[in-house]
Amino acid sequence: MCRQGCFGLCIAVGLLLVSDVRAGIVVDVSTSQTSGTYTYNYQIENQTAVGLFAFSLTVPAVIGSIQSPNGWDGSIVPILDETLVQWVSTDFPFDVPASGALSGFLLTSNAPPGSVAFSTLDDNFSQFDGQTTGPVAPTSTPEPAG
Repeated sequence: MCRQGCFGLCIAVGLLLVSDVRAGIVVDVSTSQTSGTYTYNYQIENQTAVGLFAFSLTVPAVIGSIQSPNGWDGSIVPILDETLVQWVSTDFPFDVPASGALSGFLLTSNAPPGSVAFSTLDDNFSQFDGQTTGPVAPTSTPEPAG
């Protein structure tokens, strides 16, 4: 099954379905900052009985670059004032295993940490949504007319 070609369709279908928040997926992040650039390094802990083949973040910030774990492809999709960062496993052996973990999902941004949405898809095409830490661009407050 070609996962790369259907990932966008899977996300679109998943977004049309009612979101199901479950405690079975934990997304841990470590952050660091060097010369004004923040690095966000994610690890997915899969506490379910089914492997995960897709992981995405929706962030209100510009993304500089991304890196993917071995066997995963990543992409950056700007959408209005947000950016969809998505990764997809290229084949079953690279999935986040049931009751396992996978790290190496990395992105850089000039935006500081804040709360962002994540989404995963498992091998049964069930969607899991939650919140984690990611880049959030500061919002500017217009000055009052004087």
